[in-house]
Amino acid sequence: MRLRRIGRYALLLLAGLGLGAFVFGRENFLERFFIDLRFFIVSSLNVQETASNQIAVIRIDLRSETALALPFGPKWRAQYPALLKKLNEAGASLIVFDSMFLDKEPQWDPPLAAAFARAGNVIAGEDGSRPTQAVLRGSFLALGNLNIKPLGGKPRFVRAGVPGALAPLSVLAAEEYAKRAVAASAVRGRTRAGFWINYGEPPGYFPSFSFVDVTNAQGGRLGDDARTPLSVLTDRIVFIGLDDTTSKSDRFMFPNTWGRDYPGVLAHAYATDTVLRGRPVMRASPWIDTGITLVFLVVLLVLLEMRARKTRTLLLVTLPLAVFLLYVVLLSGFNLWPGYAPVFVAFWSVLFLHWALLRISLVTSLSKAMGFDARLMDAFRREGARAGGPVRKEVAILIADVRDYTRYVSRTDPTAVSQVMAEYMEGMERCITGRGGYINKYVGDEIIAVFGFPLAAEQCAERAARAAITMQEDLSRLVVSWKERGLPSIERIGIGIDTGTVVFVEVGGRTKSQFDIIGDCINGASRIEHFTKDLHRVLLISEEAYDALQGDDSLSGSFELVKSVVVRGQGERKIFGLMR
Repeated sequence: MRLRRIGRYALLLLAGLGLGAFVFGRENFLERFFIDLRFFIVSSLNVQETASNQIAVIRIDLRSETALALPFGPKWRAQYPALLKKLNEAGASLIVFDSMFLDKEPQWDPPLAAAFARAGNVIAGEDGSRPTQAVLRGSFLALGNLNIKPLGGKPRFVRAGVPGALAPLSVLAAEEYAKRAVAASAVRGRTRAGFWINYGEPPGYFPSFSFVDVTNAQGGRLGDDARTPLSVLTDRIVFIGLDDTTSKSDRFMFPNTWGRDYPGVLAHAYATDTVLRGRPVMRASPWIDTGITLVFLVVLLVLLEMRARKTRTLLLVTLPLAVFLLYVVLLSGFNLWPGYAPVFVAFWSVLFLHWALLRISLVTSLSKAMGFDARLMDAFRREGARAGGPVRKEVAILIADVRDYTRYVSRTDPTAVSQVMAEYMEGMERCITGRGGYINKYVGDEIIAVFGFPLAAEQCAERAARAAITMQEDLSRLVVSWKERGLPSIERIGIGIDTGTVVFVEVGGRTKSQFDIIGDCINGASRIEHFTKDLHRVLLISEEAYDALQGDDSLSGSFELVKSVVVRGQGERKIFGLMR
């Protein structure tokens, strides 16, 4: 028993680790879902009145396009000098374009290049597909790489340190800002190898304004409804990007927005904020995830062995939730990202496998116990719950008994008896289940079988009769086999069949219960079976069972009236036997 339990524990641990840590141990759809959920919770908790004091965003939105009567494109370069003037008047530290300047625009490129050069604080982007126009390239303070590695369609990881490639736009902006900002020290937490973006703040954390409101600023105030002071842009990195609500080309449902999409320029704002504040998300290694999952599984197995059912259920529900809340705290307070998908998958896989193993063990062991089949018990309980009381059903009862069994046992070696009876019971059960019945119980050498609830209810009597005929044929085959092997064989059996209404009940106590039936037809089948010996018949059925066979001419024609007999407790009854 101890070895079996150890083997079960080992199997559960291996299954949990295999499916959890090794299959779902790195970035995958489930892990992305859980990290997004954590970001959403953390950013929701971080809603505050104060906004970022380092970064602001200017949106080239539909309202600006309408006001300027100019769809976004290269011709917008005519609008940029005025924007640069307003931003520098406001004291912006850096101006960063989340856009590329690839196409030639001869009319506007030279004056724009001059405006960029005068400003001296403009950074733009490239993605490696084509170079920036030569006339503009030299006028920028720097050019940065716009590419952010998406996972699950969302920008998450900034790759840096790639030989021959431009530095990421966010890293470049953060480093330049650190050099220029009055109160800024060296940029903390930056990494040349790349980093996971921290989405721990809501999108409203970055002050955001429409392009046209900035260019229409007068009297030191923006042209928005709130007449925001231009000083809101002082000493900040100002990102400029497209906010096209009519297209999904550069909009994302960021990890912290839970289904709402925002302009892609915010990805660079979040990435730059991550570097400036030294808060890159630190992804746990696969070994750490595996270790955490292993500890989690050990605790889970301990809980599964608890005997107090209500306490066990409460702790099982609480355990994964507690781990998830701990992971939320780790992300919020320490920027740590341990994988939750391995824990989640391990939890459910172990619970399912544990249930399956218990179920298999229960069905295997209890289905062999007298009068108990766990699957039938489940069906009975469901029907009982629907009925709201005792379950009454019409069934056919078949009882089979070995003739002269006591004398056979007394004259035969116990080993041979065991082998013959095992083969006999297996063969009879096969005949019964093959016709849609099941064995309710064994009483010594006697078999009590039921045709009907909880299995198929149709043609119960016909199926019972055919099963009885098949049992006789199978016994003849077994007798030949036993004699060929030199085993003392069972020669004859008697079978009685009756039909009627029975009540299905669950009987037993705290440590053992069984599925049983109560009804007059059970006694009837038993009494009829006893008459097979006196009347020298192998199969007898009641008049009620015979009447139920009338829909099958081939079967009903195989039976004949034997006689009327007095059945104890039931009075006079007609019984029919299989024709000789």
